[in-house]
Amino acid sequence: MIEFTTPIIPYEGTGIFKLNAPYNETKTLVTSSKVRYSETVSQPNKIHPAWHLIDIYNNSKDFAINLAFAKNRLFRITLGEDFKGTLPNGIRTGMAIEEALSIDKKLWYNDDNDELYESPEGYWLDYYCANRKIFEITIFIPALERDDFFDYKW
Repeated sequence: MIEFTTPIIPYEGTGIFKLNAPYNETKTLVTSSKVRYSETVSQPNKIHPAWHLIDIYNNSKDFAINLAFAKNRLFRITLGEDFKGTLPNGIRTGMAIEEALSIDKKLWYNDDNDELYESPEGYWLDYYCANRKIFEITIFIPALERDDFFDYKW
């Protein structure tokens, strides 16, 4: 069963979704949970192999959970505003970015990476500039932070 309030564990996953899990196993979990979802294939910057993306919805039109797969492995989980779980340090969507910065003093602004705040603890935060509220938390496998990620030897 998919829950939208489970803890968010960097480098590991959230709830029933575990980073590095195979695509087929994860897709079975999604379809058996009878939640609303959509699936797309993406090739940002014409990367090869293509990424398979599954968006899972809770109540709103925007995804609550986005699962990204490459080479049959779940490498990134992005949690939207409709996901109410928290990181181990208490950071959550809907929180002011200033509050998150006071909680995690290691957060740094990376304007090269879609203007996200990044933590060496294994997560990224995206926020609305207008109201300064976090709208996405992304966790990922450690290899995503390496320069050789797109070699897909992880």
